[in-house]
Amino acid sequence: MTRAQGGDSDVCRRCSFQGPTCCRISSGQEEFCFPLSQIEKERIQELVPYTGGFVLSSNSKAFIDYACRLFPGEESLVRQLFPEGKDHFRLAVDSMGACRFLGPLGCEIPMEARPYYCRLFPFWMAGKTVTFFDIPTCLARREGATLVRMLDILDTNRATVKDLYGRLRLVWGLPPTKGASPVKKTF
Repeated sequence: MTRAQGGDSDVCRRCSFQGPTCCRISSGQEEFCFPLSQIEKERIQELVPYTGGFVLSSNSKAFIDYACRLFPGEESLVRQLFPEGKDHFRLAVDSMGACRFLGPLGCEIPMEARPYYCRLFPFWMAGKTVTFFDIPTCLARREGATLVRMLDILDTNRATVKDLYGRLRLVWGLPPTKGASPVKKTF
């Protein structure tokens, strides 16, 4: 089953067991886990049995600064969405830094219910341009090396990345980016 059909790509499954990746973090890095919107949390809860998979995390200054870097030019809106001293939900990790939803065969959350950030990673949008995070621990990055090859390895395309990014923005209350394609799928 390919990523587009709802399963993990082979590269994602292999990567998830190599150490700190998007599914495993280093101890002390929990505050940089991407937040879950209420819609994303409820969607996961509907499809996956409770596993202690969510945790309430503080909107620390470091977290807010990180979120602001993801949305350059929208810092004031990000700070409104995540006011310092308030909380947000994120996916929980175990004592070894692995996501609580990471099972022996990869992610246990069906692809269509995963948080948008998880479905997007390692891709992101810079304005109207599909780009990627240059994360040395990402196996798709190491094996793909270029955007085109990474898209192919992960069985996705620019239109899907743009759509997922648009949906992520909408569930967080961020307005669509100027010139963005309309979101075509439901939440």
